[in-house]
Amino acid sequence: MPNQRMKWTGALLIVNLLAGCRGVSGTPTLSSDDVLRTAQAIAEKTRSAPTGTASPEPETATPTIPLPTSTPTETVTPNFAAATAKYNVSVRSGPGEEYPIVDLFLQGQTAQVIGRYDDSPIGAWYLVTRIGQGINGWVWSGAADVSGDLAAVPVLEAPPTPGPGGEATSTP
Repeated sequence: MPNQRMKWTGALLIVNLLAGCRGVSGTPTLSSDDVLRTAQAIAEKTRSAPTGTASPEPETATPTIPLPTSTPTETVTPNFAAATAKYNVSVRSGPGEEYPIVDLFLQGQTAQVIGRYDDSPIGAWYLVTRIGQGINGWVWSGAADVSGDLAAVPVLEAPPTPGPGGEATSTP
């Protein structure tokens, strides 16, 4: 019987130990300092890790015969004023926001300036002819960088503003 008693005592001891651990998780909780120290240790090991194998020394190449070089040609600057869009901007049918939008002049696109209108309250407008794809029209000067001589560009009158039905009315 004493053997039986030992078995029951051992079993009760195990049950009590397990009952005491019932509310505790098996995974320890790490503090933010522990996580930070671990991350710093990993980063330091990564920084101090040996680099890849050294690349082999290149073999000396056989001498090559230099190719004849051509004389650089001088690039010709266009003799016309050109506008380049600073950002995506509307191309309008006339020099003002009251005119309908006919196309977009995308950032970086270039167009030849063939006319200008200087009497707008928000600044000058340029009549542009597209160098690439696109519909010609008017672009606000604040949305484009201009290169070339604007003095040679003629000042134009604004076309009639469109009415409610799209028909032309008076000049602004």
